[in-house]
Amino acid sequence: MQELLRQLERYLQDTLGVTTTAESWEPGIKLPQYLRDGYRFFKISILGTDYVLMVDTEDREQTPAVVGKHLDQVRSKHQVDLVYVRPAVSSHNRKRLIEQKVPFIVPGNQMYLPMLGIDLREYLRRLRESRPSFSPSTQALILHVLWSRETGVLTPADVAQQLGYSAMTMTRALDELEMAGIGEHSVKGKERQLRFLEVGLDLWQKVLPFLNSPVKRRFYIASDVKVTNGILAGESALATITMLASPSIPIYAFSATEWKVRTEKENILELTAPDPGGVEIEVWKYSPDRFAQEGKVDRLSLYLSLKDSPDERIQSSLEMLLDGMKW
Repeated sequence: MQELLRQLERYLQDTLGVTTTAESWEPGIKLPQYLRDGYRFFKISILGTDYVLMVDTEDREQTPAVVGKHLDQVRSKHQVDLVYVRPAVSSHNRKRLIEQKVPFIVPGNQMYLPMLGIDLREYLRRLRESRPSFSPSTQALILHVLWSRETGVLTPADVAQQLGYSAMTMTRALDELEMAGIGEHSVKGKERQLRFLEVGLDLWQKVLPFLNSPVKRRFYIASDVKVTNGILAGESALATITMLASPSIPIYAFSATEWKVRTEKENILELTAPDPGGVEIEVWKYSPDRFAQEGKVDRLSLYLSLKDSPDERIQSSLEMLLDGMKW
């Protein structure tokens, strides 16, 4: 229970910039036995508003209807703003919780707090924009660490060799990370060193506000142009992983360098509107080949490329995409 609360506190800090501590909510001990058996109750302050966390202790996931009923029963005895908390909730049930306007937090995954009176997705977008964004090379370094599960000490020379950048570029990447307060930085002799204090999901959550879409530009090409060596991307890649329907034309990603070489050789005409039977092209800020998996772009880069889409189908599929991650 304490670890879940710490995860929730870190999640609020990383996503909203809120430093807060969950404390025991004393009136909870006087609630009916069935509520005390199924939940633990804590008080917390988020963005200046006090809430009571109703933390689910059941192994099996309860239906949103049951959760809503239990929240109503607590509210009938105490005039408080309640937030349902559980370490994991299925995508289907998260959607139903939102439909029933049940406030909830799944630490490290999603939060829905309608009583704040703000669009949380828009709030997070503004929060990201208010912070400096990482350069493509720094973002590539982060993705390398996440996918390789690297936990040791890194130097600019080592990661430059692994990622195909210059040592100077990787030195600047370490500068960006140090300015953002990410990682443990030191110098041994004349060599810069970096060690990440977080791994996996914790690291992803900490760096996410600094990460951008890897897509530099999007356009279309005619049906008579044969696409070779492209990496499946965008909705096309998302459709192979989730329940999202495939788009009408396939989407492929190329690095800026690779696409420039190809267009110079083949004199390809770029179109602003789709051509029936044609292809959509994404030109990326870093090579999509570097982290590609099974012929498609990696899940984390894919998430970043679509995270600002206004399409609810895509947003729902992105939740499923991260749910399927093995951190």
